[in-house]
Formats: sequence, C-alpha cells, structure tokens
Amino acid sequence: RAVTAMCGDGGNDTGALRAAHVGIALSEAEASIVSPFSSANPSIMSCVTLLREGRAGLATTLAAYKFLVNYAVVMALLLEVTQFYFSVIVPEAVWIMVDGFTTSIMILSITQAQTAKKLAPSRPTGQLIGAHTLASIWGQAAINIAFLYGSIGLLFAQSWFRCNEFDSSNIDTSLWWLLGDNYEAEVISIVCLFQFINAAGVYNFGYRYRRVWATNYLLVLMYSAFLAVVSAIALADPNRFGCVFRINCGNTQTVRDLGYSASTVHISEYNNPLGHNVMPRHFRWTLWAMCVVNAVVCLAYEKLVVLGPVGRRVKAWWVAKHGDSKIQFKL
Repeated sequence: RAVTAMCGDGGNDTGALRAAHVGIALSEAEASIVSPFSSANPSIMSCVTLLREGRAGLATTLAAYKFLVNYAVVMALLLEVTQFYFSVIVPEAVWIMVDGFTTSIMILSITQAQTAKKLAPSRPTGQLIGAHTLASIWGQAAINIAFLYGSIGLLFAQSWFRCNEFDSSNIDTSLWWLLGDNYEAEVISIVCLFQFINAAGVYNFGYRYRRVWATNYLLVLMYSAFLAVVSAIALADPNRFGCVFRINCGNTQTVRDLGYSASTVHISEYNNPLGHNVMPRHFRWTLWAMCVVNAVVCLAYEKLVVLGPVGRRVKAWWVAKHGDSKIQFKL
C-alpha cells in the first residue's frame, strides 16, 4: 500500500494536507491546524526534519520493545528456570532493584536518544517479529544463557562450594523469602543483574537513525551508575549495603569467624546450614570478569553483527536473492 505525504502553506491545500497520510503545513496560519504537522520554517527542508524525527521515533520505540522482550527472556529462560531447577529464590532486594528501579529507569533512558543529524536513505524496520528484530533478541538471549550457565558451572567446580540443600532438616522451607541464602541464588542474582542493565546499553546503539551511543546522556549516567552499584555488591567484602541484598553476607558471628568485620545492619538469620554465602575474593573477581565479558560480547554482537558489517552482508545477500521491497531515496 502506498503512503502519501503532502506539504503546503496551509492555504488552499488544506484538504490535501488533511487527506494525506503525513501532512505538514509550512505555515503558522490558523488554517494549518488541519494538518497533523506544521512548521514555522517555510522551507521544504522541514519534510527532511519530519522524516528524521519520525524514523528516530520508530527506531527508539523498537529499541524499547526489544529491551522489554530481552527483560522477559532473561526473566523466564534464565532467572525463573534456574531458580526452579535449584529450588531457590533470589533475595527480595534483588527483585525490588530489577522491577522497581533498573527496568523502569533504563527504559526511560532509552527513549532519550537524540535524532540523527542526517536523513538515512531508507526507513528502519517496523516489524516486531521480523528477522532483524529476532536476530537481535535471540542472539542476546543465547549469549546471556551461555554466560549464566557457564558461571553456575564455574561455581560448582569450586572446592569450597556447598550446594543448596532443599529439605526441612537443613532450612526452614516456610521462609520462602529467605530461600536465596545460598551460593546458587547469589551467582544467579549477580549475573542476571548485569544482564538486565547491559540490555539497555545494547539497544542504545543508534545505527543510522539516532545519534551515537554516548550522546544519550541520561542512559550513559544510569548505565554507569547501576553497573557500579552491582559491581560493588559483587566484589565487596561483607558490608551493610551488600547485606541488604543478602549477597556476600551472613550471620554476625559466622562472618566474624570467616575473618571479616561483621555488618552492623540488622538482617534476618541466614536460612542455610553454613550461616553465610560469602564467596572467596578470587572467585568474586572471576565472576565479575565473566559478567564484564558477557556485557562486551553482547554489545559487540549488536554493534558488529546485527547493525554492523555482518548484518549488512547478510541483508545484501538476501536482497540479491529475493529482491528489496523498500524504496530508497535521497533528499
């Protein structure tokens, strides 16, 4: 189906401006209110501005959509499945951070991307389940799954590791909100927090329709702040802040017996036989490094494969074989 655009001065062409799919009146006269768009600049270049803004809006909307789908995939295929398999529940504070702060703030930050300065020769994809969209979403999911399960495998290979024992002789199963007091839930929490946050950075890439990554100042600020917070939680010795998330913490006397200064924050007694889930320093740094590599690989996949030379070559091959229905033009 053809899409019609019309621009005029909003005088005797108001009918056409109203009837077109996209109408822009190059006037501030009262008659111009019949047009969906109007411009104080009486130049046809206002059409270029409208196209740039529209394409940036579509690209940003799709980026936000992919971020939320990625959130659902990580939540369902990684977090929920591993919780069910190991009979654990990540701590309450982790849920609050993910649903109450990370997701809402990062989705808002994604929408603050600025419009590209030049008009691209073709429009961005608008297909929610098209090849381009699915390649991005499922590629990210595959990378995240590999790193989460790799992290859990690394945990099980440690000599100090004691697996979660889900029976009433060792833990109180009625205290379901404390079923994260173990190493499995701790590793799942740290890795998934990194993945939730990094997804916003992945979908902040502008490609041809939005400006470069670093010009979205709110996202850069929030992305850096959240990663710094999660890194501090993952790497620090037992402390008041980490104990709120029940990560690298434990009962007061148990923490002292391990050689750390006991936290002064009040927390419920640990609901496991060990009385703590403090990981050795070397393993904390190894796990953090895996999370950083996970983030870099996800960013590189989106930048180089989906939006970069690999994706362009695949598209060129597809167009050469099947043709291209898009009309390219330059203004």
